[in-house]
Amino acid sequence: MWRAFPRVYLLALCLALCCIATPALAIDVKLWPLIDYHHDESGTSLHLLGPLFAYETGDGASTLTVRPLFSYTRGPRAHDNELALLYPIVVSRWDSEQTEWRFFGLISYTTEPARHPDEWDERFTAFPFVFYRYSRTRGTSLSVLPFYADVHDFFGYERVRMIAFPLYLDLQEPLSEHTWMPFPFVSWAGGTLGRGWRVFPFYGWNQDGETNRFMYVMWPFYISDERHFTRPEREARLILFPFYASIESLTLHSRAFGLLTHTIDDTKHTDTWGFPWPFWLSQRDLQTGERTGLRLAPFYEDTHFGDLHSHFVLWPLFRWSTQEVDDYRHTRSDVLLVMYRNIEDTQLTRQHHRHLRTLFPFFRASETDDASEFSTLATFDALFPRNPTIRQLYAPLWQLYTRSQDGAQPARWSLLWDLVSSDGTRVRYPVQLDLSR
Repeated sequence: MWRAFPRVYLLALCLALCCIATPALAIDVKLWPLIDYHHDESGTSLHLLGPLFAYETGDGASTLTVRPLFSYTRGPRAHDNELALLYPIVVSRWDSEQTEWRFFGLISYTTEPARHPDEWDERFTAFPFVFYRYSRTRGTSLSVLPFYADVHDFFGYERVRMIAFPLYLDLQEPLSEHTWMPFPFVSWAGGTLGRGWRVFPFYGWNQDGETNRFMYVMWPFYISDERHFTRPEREARLILFPFYASIESLTLHSRAFGLLTHTIDDTKHTDTWGFPWPFWLSQRDLQTGERTGLRLAPFYEDTHFGDLHSHFVLWPLFRWSTQEVDDYRHTRSDVLLVMYRNIEDTQLTRQHHRHLRTLFPFFRASETDDASEFSTLATFDALFPRNPTIRQLYAPLWQLYTRSQDGAQPARWSLLWDLVSSDGTRVRYPVQLDLSR
């Protein structure tokens, strides 16, 4: 007990120094890995037990982290407020108008003042089973799938209703309504423009005004789909599975005989042949005759889709792409999808540049204009490099070395969880004590 007394006394002394800090007094106390405390006019930083506990303030923001359990961030911007508990089990974000809680990425609870009478004040979702909504003007709505549901603005539909699914399902759009009883075998259409009925898979037809007309016989062996069928821009699709398929419109003419396809697109000025489609295809420019695309999956690809130029070799071993739109340029290359990535974005008129490189599990490096960051090792922060919560809560646990620099400011770096580090002006060693005004 008495042998431990000097260490306890020293720790208590360091904590006392933390408590007497004033804006005019700069304090730097370090006894690695027990405590690392720094305070000056720019902010306060306190680390206990290496990366396990961290508290930092400065520039209107404050962060409290107990790794790997939780992190709490407040400011400086309203939408920066976040609480993460065993992320992604529990995450909460809030600002002056909205508070959101998410559990396991599937369950969410949101509160916000409704701006319009048809909006909800509270929303609770346990996707895809429970949907609770409350509004002072619209009342309360509760759906528990598959027993009962009455949900608005769901999966692109204006309203979705179901009872003992798949016994009853009703999908409403602004001008049409489709009802199944039971799903997917018997259905009919109604509403202002909806007409039709289906007995799956034997026969079905459906028409939405003059926008879409659909019919099948012994699905999928005969399918006919017409869009805008009363207008010059009419598009007709026909499938006689597995022998023949076609698409015919003013600008698109496509035929498929089994796995052999031929498509002429007058809008994109392309002539494309594929066999076996979609794995092997060749595309040429209608005006110049130059080949603009070749895909021999999974061995090789070199294709143009508008302003996007894509390549791969032995997919998913190596792929890269380039996109240029006006003054914007985007390039990306990947090895084994996520093992290595190199992403670069440049906007010339705004003089904005971003560059991200990751190699799992070795490093993550990023640059945004004049600011740069580098860290090694990198695991989840290499797989999800733009997730700020992972970088805040988990990444410091395995980062053996980090380095950051902002513009012309001196670089800050840390080795072995701040065993030796630099704040840009001086090197800080395992034992440090500095009091100055």
